[in-house]
Amino acid sequence: MSCYLINPKIFKKSLILFGLISFYSQAAPFEIKVHDELIAEYQQSAYEIETNLYPALVSPNQKANVFQTRLEYGYGVSRNSELGVNVYLSNYNGDSFFNGGKISHMYIPTHDEKGLWHYGVKNEINYIKDISGAETVFYEFTPILAMQLQEWRFTFNPSIDITLNKTSYVSFSPSAKLVYNLTNMLDIGAEYYTDNLPMKDLYSISQQPNTAYLVMNSKYGNSVFNFGIGKGLTSTSDSWVLKMIASLSFD
Repeated sequence: MSCYLINPKIFKKSLILFGLISFYSQAAPFEIKVHDELIAEYQQSAYEIETNLYPALVSPNQKANVFQTRLEYGYGVSRNSELGVNVYLSNYNGDSFFNGGKISHMYIPTHDEKGLWHYGVKNEINYIKDISGAETVFYEFTPILAMQLQEWRFTFNPSIDITLNKTSYVSFSPSAKLVYNLTNMLDIGAEYYTDNLPMKDLYSISQQPNTAYLVMNSKYGNSVFNFGIGKGLTSTSDSWVLKMIASLSFD
C-alpha cells in the first residue's frame, strides 16, 4: 500500500482557495452602481474608479476579506452618449487577480435636473474570469428610469442579463436608489440590488443575493464621489460590503 504525505501548509491553502472559489460565484459584483445621467461630455474623456471590500466565507470557521477594483475609461461620442471600457481586478490574501472587463455604450437624452422624468439606456458586454479560471461572457441591457421631485430623486435600473456561453440563460438583476439632496454638493440615501433572478423563476427572489446600502454622494466640480455600506438581506448575500466610486472629470 502506497502512502503519500501532504504538506499541511499546501493542504490548508488549497482548502481556503477551494472555499473562496465556491463562494466567488455569489461574490459582490465588480460594479455596484445604479446608473443615472452621469456620462462623459461630448468629445471629452471621463474616468471612474470603483473599489469594494467584503468578507468571503472560505470555511465554516474562517473568513477572509476580498478587495475588488473596477477601472473605467469613458469617452463622449455624442452629446447624449458615451462609450466605455472597464477592467476588473481583485486581491485576496495578498494574491492579485485579473478578472476580465467589459465594453459599454450609454445613451442619456435627458440632462435637465429640473424635469420630472428622466430616462436612458445602457448596453454592455461583460467578460468575467473568476480565480478558479471559469469564464463567463454575458450581454446586459439596462433601462435607466428616474424621477426628480424637488429634493428627492428615485432611479430604477431593471437590468436583463443574457449569458453568451454554450449554456445560455436569461436573468433579471434590478437595482434602485432613492436619494435626498441636502445641498448642491451632497446627497444621502439608499440603494438596493438583487442579482441574477432567473426569468422563469422570479418567485425565488428570497433565495438570491439581495443587498441594501446606505449611501452618500458628494460632488466636487464635475466629479462625483459615492460612498456606501451594504448589508446582505438573504442567506446567499454578502454579510456586509463597503464600496467607493470616484467618477472623475477634469474639464
